Amino acid sequence: MSLVNDMLRDLEARRAAPNERLRLDGLYAVDERAAARRGRLLQVRRGVVAVVLLSVLGLLVALGLLRLFKAPADGLVDDAPSTSVAATPAVQILAVLPQHDARGLVLQLLLERGVAYQRSEESGAISLRLQDTQLVGEPQQGSLQREGRSLSWRVENSGADVQVLLVGLGDSLDVRDRLEAAGDRWMLWVEVPLNTPVAVDDTPLALDNLPPAEAAPAQVEAPMPAWVSAPLPASVPAAAAPPAAQPVAPAVTPQVKIAAHQPDDLTLARQALQDGDNTRAISLLEALQKTRSHDPQVLRWLARAYLAAGDQQRLLDWLPGQLAQVSDDSELRLLLARAQLQAGDTRGAVATLEQNPPRLEQEPTYFALLAASYQQTGQWQHSAELYQRLVALRPGQSTWQLGLAIALEQREQPADAGRHYRLALQGAGLDESARRFAAERAKALGGL
Repeated sequence: MSLVNDMLRDLEARRAAPNERLRLDGLYAVDERAAARRGRLLQVRRGVVAVVLLSVLGLLVALGLLRLFKAPADGLVDDAPSTSVAATPAVQILAVLPQHDARGLVLQLLLERGVAYQRSEESGAISLRLQDTQLVGEPQQGSLQREGRSLSWRVENSGADVQVLLVGLGDSLDVRDRLEAAGDRWMLWVEVPLNTPVAVDDTPLALDNLPPAEAAPAQVEAPMPAWVSAPLPASVPAAAAPPAAQPVAPAVTPQVKIAAHQPDDLTLARQALQDGDNTRAISLLEALQKTRSHDPQVLRWLARAYLAAGDQQRLLDWLPGQLAQVSDDSELRLLLARAQLQAGDTRGAVATLEQNPPRLEQEPTYFALLAASYQQTGQWQHSAELYQRLVALRPGQSTWQLGLAIALEQREQPADAGRHYRLALQGAGLDESARRFAAERAKALGGL
């Protein structure tokens, strides 16, 4: 009820005098029914707002709980103990690049980040198992032959891991593997030399495997001339008989000592590098270099150890001085160029590879790196010319066909570029992303 309405009713009921009514002059009675309706409407509105607010709060709580259960890895932690752990995504192999030349096979596996892997060896087979890794696309495989010897390789998914299998060459199979950083990616190098002579000090001599001794052939004396047995003339005195020969002491039987083979420091350094102990490998190889400073094997393995340890600057400071002494060692030059590329010095890598290059037919991988480096420095004409020589040597090498297509497209030769994109798709060796890129460019250039 309104207070003004009560006062006006009281004046009417008492029939108050006019002067008493003057105090309430200008006041009017309130429509109490309308006011009651407005009050009820206000209460209803307030109730609706409260319901809506509660609904929104409930929705937010529900969304929060949903995110809590569906995405615990995003930073939301449940108060209750969780029985499941978010799985780490598998490392992807972005590319498998096989290359082989007169020296042997080189497999390059480009990984999005570093992985742990296990090496196992059996007679005539070596396997590398990359844990929690997946190969995108179809398995990659190949084989090659040299001088009657054959080698087969295969890279494929095996459950949650990837297996790299190399079979062939019997007991002479020598696989050198190392994992090293390559910019923001990682590279697993698998090298199988085919024509590297085995050093005597690297291979113990097994006495049980020696070939049986052959009997010495009997000596055949030539017939004596007739004058030897003829009688001496009377005027020639007979020669005095020679003194009797002194008895010869019996020969002493040689003593054979069999001892366990002790590997040399170079073998120990190589094993340490394969085990991932880069610090020990570098220490052994640096000590070896002081006494065998001109041994190319020591220099190459020390350069590989520096790269495996990610110590590009140390390699860049040390290796140019060594190359000045052995300027014709193309492998050392290749290792220096790789370190320069990893350090971002693409022009320095090009300059290194352009000095004293080997013959393209002997080491095509050397020139493949140079052609790719030309593209990093924008030297598209040089890159195209070099890739043309490479694909003329091996038309089925898809990575070289792809590199040539990219260079030709940059040279504004779309018809030729499209043709080489199609040739790259016909070969093997490209990963899924590279094949997709080649197909898109071939279609854009009117080839598909």
